Amino acid sequence: MNIDLWKIILVAKQEKHKKLFLNYKNLCRFPHELLKGGGSEYLEHLYMKMNLLTTLPDNLGEKLPNLTELYLHSNNIAVIPEAIGTLVKLQSLDLSNNVLAILCPEIGQLKSLRHLRLANNQLKFLPSEIGDLRELQTLDISTNCLTALPESLHLCFALQYLAADRNHLTNLPRQLCMLPNLNELSVTSNSLKCLPQDLGRYPELQYVYVDNNFQLYGLPSYLYNKVIGHSGTSMRQIFILSLGSLRFLITYLSSNTFSPQPLPPEFLLGFNQEIVPYMGSHNKEKLPHGLLLAPPLSVYTLHYHPGSVWLLPCQVLLSLFSSCCH
Repeated sequence: MNIDLWKIILVAKQEKHKKLFLNYKNLCRFPHELLKGGGSEYLEHLYMKMNLLTTLPDNLGEKLPNLTELYLHSNNIAVIPEAIGTLVKLQSLDLSNNVLAILCPEIGQLKSLRHLRLANNQLKFLPSEIGDLRELQTLDISTNCLTALPESLHLCFALQYLAADRNHLTNLPRQLCMLPNLNELSVTSNSLKCLPQDLGRYPELQYVYVDNNFQLYGLPSYLYNKVIGHSGTSMRQIFILSLGSLRFLITYLSSNTFSPQPLPPEFLLGFNQEIVPYMGSHNKEKLPHGLLLAPPLSVYTLHYHPGSVWLLPCQVLLSLFSSCCH
């Protein structure tokens, strides 16, 4: 071992340091000197960013019983030993930018864990035991190979921030809507086609980012008045109408048999990448200029869920309105 590194560890143990910084040390293995003898039991924060570690020692929990933060960003860690579950006081674990393909089920034994960061790895699935992390507040699993999220995530009652950007997700579990403290959800750059109908039901959820899900056509009605990021989705040039507004609009158009007719603004709730709770006559300037009803005639069978919002492409609306006017 490098003599300077040995001195750093020796001083930390002798002086009972609570924090130890071993970043950028070109370490290929976990320093056994840190685990020998006494003194390491006082360590609470261990930072080992930008090294060459491939795994962790099995006796980590035994030798570092008071560790609350373990920062292992940017190493070459492929395997986390089962003994990770013995770090019973661990509150923050950062394994971002490694080469993890599997997360062992013992991760669920970290009952005190509040922040888990696993971004930029090769994970294809998460163990269901992740639902045992009842104190977890932050979960970042962005840039992995995930095709689904475990349903057990809804048991992480303290979860406030969930990032699953740049994966291969095609849907989100409905149980996700049951997270009472979730404040921010980011699932950009996936393959999502729809979102759970009850997403946003809890008022705590204020930020939802679904950018670059090119097949995503609609948003649940509960996401009204939330901060929504949806660039790069199929929600461009989309009108959002509530069921009542659509019924009234059809009645209005049916009573005006002459064609073409301008689209009345009072019944639109939003359009063209804008999510707004209501667009009354004072917002006429937001309507697209020259939007008129025109053929061809088409009939669409529309299905709805009570309380839902209809998100329809402009072409569908135009055809629907045309069929009502003739």
